[in-house]
Amino acid sequence: MQTLPSQLAFATDYFRQLASLSETFEVSDRQSQPLSFDEGISRAAALVRKQTQQQKKVIFIGNGGSAAVASHQAIDYWRNGGFPAMAFNDGALLTCISNDFGYEQVFSKPIATFAQPGDIVFAISSSGQSANILAGANQANQMGCYVITLSAFEPDNPLRQLGNLNFYVPTMAYGFAEITHLCICHCILDGLMKGALPEADQVEETATPA
Repeated sequence: MQTLPSQLAFATDYFRQLASLSETFEVSDRQSQPLSFDEGISRAAALVRKQTQQQKKVIFIGNGGSAAVASHQAIDYWRNGGFPAMAFNDGALLTCISNDFGYEQVFSKPIATFAQPGDIVFAISSSGQSANILAGANQANQMGCYVITLSAFEPDNPLRQLGNLNFYVPTMAYGFAEITHLCICHCILDGLMKGALPEADQVEETATPA
């Protein structure tokens, strides 16, 4: 079947847009102060290294495609990186919590039970407005966890205000948001595994939990 020029143009433009997002996503701290790309990744990596050395764990939460990112990264962080990591995506758990307490609490309830002060929670939501992700991030903050958020869509989305570190992707497309969020998580882990990121004592201290 013959490929039309417009189809070629779409594919070229798609990957051009995706590549540009890797250079234009934004990072901010708890005070909403902007950080450079390198500084944001380095701080996140240093936080993972430092806290897991203190017997803390990494927790990932997300819905839909972001749930797939959460599960993927939880596996990679413990299997490949050797960091204790988990995601709350078991079907029985999700249906139990949503049936008994409401879907808004499917992440906040497990975090309340399993998280400890000093743990790191990656809260992933393309819209940055998912009620259960916001509840999970708020619960983590209340418990003295470090929160790293990954969001997209509107720049003033509420999730972007809840993290010690906040990664924001300026796109309205789910696919672009999810792929870029996945790449950010991989960059943090791969940098740690390769020893390519600064050690914790070489990076400015990330703010203490809320």
